[in-house]
Amino acid sequence: MEHTHASTRARARRAPRPGAGFTLIEVLLAVTLLAMVSSLVYGSFARTFDAIDYVEGAQARYHDLRLALERLARELSMAFIYDCREVDSPTGEETFRTLFKSERQSDVDKLVFTSFAHMRMVRDSNESDQSVLTYYGDDDPDDRDLTDLMRKEKVRIDGEPEEGGQAEILCRGIESLHFEFWDETKTEWVEEWDCSQIERLNQLPKLVRITLTVLDEAGKELPLSTITRIFTTKPLSIWMKPSS
Repeated sequence: MEHTHASTRARARRAPRPGAGFTLIEVLLAVTLLAMVSSLVYGSFARTFDAIDYVEGAQARYHDLRLALERLARELSMAFIYDCREVDSPTGEETFRTLFKSERQSDVDKLVFTSFAHMRMVRDSNESDQSVLTYYGDDDPDDRDLTDLMRKEKVRIDGEPEEGGQAEILCRGIESLHFEFWDETKTEWVEEWDCSQIERLNQLPKLVRITLTVLDEAGKELPLSTITRIFTTKPLSIWMKPSS
């Protein structure tokens, strides 16, 4: 009888009791399930954040492109010339030469012109609203495989307007930039213009079409185009005669 009671007490001690805890297999299964769920949630959030970064990067990229086009168009609209000819002063004094000249390139055209677009940033500086602007392409300083749209400004006009000036990067990583000029005489768009040549001596085009091409997010070419009007197409020397 005593042996029977002892066996019963031993089985009672060995039997699992409700709420006594988890087995090792149950813990491993729970940890595995938790890891799988966490991985799925993290992957979902990571893809969401990547999509946000992608959209924000594309928006910033297109914003920079629009600003570059708007600035180029605005400065072109204020282009002017006084006299594009290289005329030496009979008295030997310093001469000033304005110009509007484009050079057709395979990728990025070069355009040099005088404009009323300069903004004085320093009070009482010896500058005016006139300057010489040059737009051209150059290799990116950080990645030689990229071509940057460069803007150079010379704040004082002299006898050598194409020399000197301060250059800056206006837009990084472009594919091409081309200009077209409306020739009223021929009633057609032309690819080059030089106001110092006989054909268009001291003349500016009335309209300029600008086409800036970049690569989109899919690696395809994306052309952006705008047309700007030049308001002063005649040389200022017609109305401004030098004093005798």
